[in-house]
Amino acid sequence: MTRLLASAFALLLTVIGTVPGDAQEPTQTPDKRAEGLLALMAQAYAEMDSYSDTSTAIYRNTDGSERLRVDFRIWFVRPNEFRIDASSRAPQSKAPRREVMWTNGPAVRSWASDKAVTSSQKIKIIGSGMFGTYAYHVPTLLEESYGGAQRLHNMTAPTFVAEEEVDGVRCYRVRGTWVGDQYEVWLGTVDNLVRKITARYRDHQLEELHRDISVNQPIDKEVFRFAPEEEKLPTPTAAPNKRK
Repeated sequence: MTRLLASAFALLLTVIGTVPGDAQEPTQTPDKRAEGLLALMAQAYAEMDSYSDTSTAIYRNTDGSERLRVDFRIWFVRPNEFRIDASSRAPQSKAPRREVMWTNGPAVRSWASDKAVTSSQKIKIIGSGMFGTYAYHVPTLLEESYGGAQRLHNMTAPTFVAEEEVDGVRCYRVRGTWVGDQYEVWLGTVDNLVRKITARYRDHQLEELHRDISVNQPIDKEVFRFAPEEEKLPTPTAAPNKRK
């Protein structure tokens, strides 16, 4: 009789699951497609010889009103030429603020319209006191040493959302969490490159757009010999993208 009761009790537990005191949170099934897309994104940037784009970052308050608009450009030639040039303006500001970080190999220099030129041994975007998160996302995919432990492809629990167009480019939309904040990225279906990023932070939001992307094309060496007195941004050679 005792053995029969034990068998019945075991069967009951099998049907209803564990008792409430042992209940556990369900484990989320990894989205392999989303993880694969992020891996392809990281690979695409890591394999480039050169990259340039024209981009915009818009920061908004929680009510949707604009807090700051940044127009910026990125130039990169492997192994050690880099420049990011940003001009930011708040809705009530009288003039934009310009920030530039550049190197042609021997040294890294930084300058802002309200700061003198400073030099350092290597590219250091975090802790530089310059730019915003927009300056971290793509540059650290281009070169791992520019960033910290977390880069954009390290999103937590990514999920594939849909295929959508961004500026006429067909993209995969992936949602996840990055460094504790909710992120979404739009990756070109053909080249796996970032076309758009949105992020929700504690007290503001970000929308970041990357346009005029050029890959593995010649970039004038003068781009990386910036002088603060320059007023005109050099333009990389315009040519169709050519992937190796």
